[in-house]
Amino acid sequence: MNASPAILNFNEVTIESSPQYETGLWSSSFQLNPGELLLLRIERENERLPLADATEGLVPPTQGSVMFLGQDWQRMSADLASAQRGRIGRLFEDEGWISDLEVDQNIMLSQRHHTARSEEDIMDEALKWARVFGLPGLPRGRAGSMRRWDLRKAACMRAFLGQPAFIILEQPVRGVYADLMAPLLNATNSARKRGAAVLWTITDPKIWNHSGIHATTRARMFGSELQVMNAPTL
Repeated sequence: MNASPAILNFNEVTIESSPQYETGLWSSSFQLNPGELLLLRIERENERLPLADATEGLVPPTQGSVMFLGQDWQRMSADLASAQRGRIGRLFEDEGWISDLEVDQNIMLSQRHHTARSEEDIMDEALKWARVFGLPGLPRGRAGSMRRWDLRKAACMRAFLGQPAFIILEQPVRGVYADLMAPLLNATNSARKRGAAVLWTITDPKIWNHSGIHATTRARMFGSELQVMNAPTL
C-alpha cells in the first residue's frame, strides 16, 4: 500500500475533440504512483492529443476527473493550480519556446515563477542538467537560431529542472535518438528513484521495445480510446 497519494489519477475521463487536437479522449482511466512510468504509444495520424494538457489541468474533462497529488484540478483555486503546475516538468512535442525570450530564460522561467529559489541556485542546477544532456553550458540566443538537436537537449533540461513530482515527455527523442536516448534514460531513472512519476509518449516502435525503458504501465491510443495493456498492482 502506498503511503503517498497517487501522483496522477484519470478517472473515466472524456474530452471532446476540438480544432486544437486531432482526436479527443474517451472514458480513459489510469493511475501513476510515485516512481512509476506510463509508456504510451500513439498513432502518427493522431499525435495531437488532449492527454498531456489534461494532466496539467489545462483542459477540463467533459466527464470524469483528473486528480493531481490527490486533488481534482477542477476544484483547485487558481493560485493552488498554478503552484501545482510548478511541480510538473514537461517536454513539449513542439518544444513550446516563448519566442521573445532567449532559450536560457525559457529554461529557467518556471522555477523563477513558481518557486522562491535564488537565481544562483536555479542557475547552478541548470548548468548541471546542461552537462547531463551534453551541452557545454546554458544555451543562449533565441530558439530560431539554434540547431534542432541542441534545442531538444535544452527542452530536456527544462523538463527535469527543479526535481518535479511529475514529468511529461512528449516524443522526447524523435529525430535525435542517438544523441539523447542514453542521458534521457539516466535522468528518467534517477527521477523515478526519488519518487517522480513519468508519462512518456512515443510513435516509434523501436522505443516501444527498448530494453532500457522499464515502464510500470504500457498503453496504446486507438483513436480516442486509451487501452492500458498492463497495469501495476495497486
